[in-house]
Amino acid sequence: MLETKRRFRAIDRILGAKKPLTQNEEIDNESAFLQVRKIVELITFSAIVSDEQRYQRSRELDALANPRDKGDYTLDWNAADILTRLSKISPHFLPRPLGEMTVQPDGVKHFNEAAAKATHDRLISIYKTAGGFAHMSNPYKHNVAELETKKKENARTALEKEVRYLKSIIWEHAKIGLAWQSDSDPTELDQSETAWLVWFGDKGTDQVRMSLATAVSATVSR
Repeated sequence: MLETKRRFRAIDRILGAKKPLTQNEEIDNESAFLQVRKIVELITFSAIVSDEQRYQRSRELDALANPRDKGDYTLDWNAADILTRLSKISPHFLPRPLGEMTVQPDGVKHFNEAAAKATHDRLISIYKTAGGFAHMSNPYKHNVAELETKKKENARTALEKEVRYLKSIIWEHAKIGLAWQSDSDPTELDQSETAWLVWFGDKGTDQVRMSLATAVSATVSR
């Protein structure tokens, strides 16, 4: 989480600079999109943590179904593929953005659901968009000059849009884990047991606050 926050800060420096930090706005944008891609990767790998055993077993079953798949989750690297696999084993694998906190009469802290939604399709789209700016286009592709010009013209607008979305789902969020037995089918859902509540706080600091939470009446409470 701290590394994610630091990468957001690097992007903010680029977006807030009066002049390109690299003396070239195109390279500034590419550098920022590289950070966006890494942020999506950090969110993706973090998503495995609370359901690591479930994900590991799911990958082992993938190997049994497809001999060409090694099924070793420690070798997985493509965020788009990982997000797709995670979406099949848990509805809670992504961070759940938190809204305003209210304190109930019994002292239980209730977090209203935020307007922003984290979806694997949206994250995959951002991951691919960022990759398009982080990599060189094939110069032999039809109409490549026109496509590159249009991409560069829209780069900063696209960058600001994707960064706003990523911040909206990650800055204050809950990460829910599911109960699971090692001999169970990883696609069978169990009750959620606990969640980590995460606050990034002041963007200028390296502080990230985390609290362990338990569910009460289907709400995420501390």
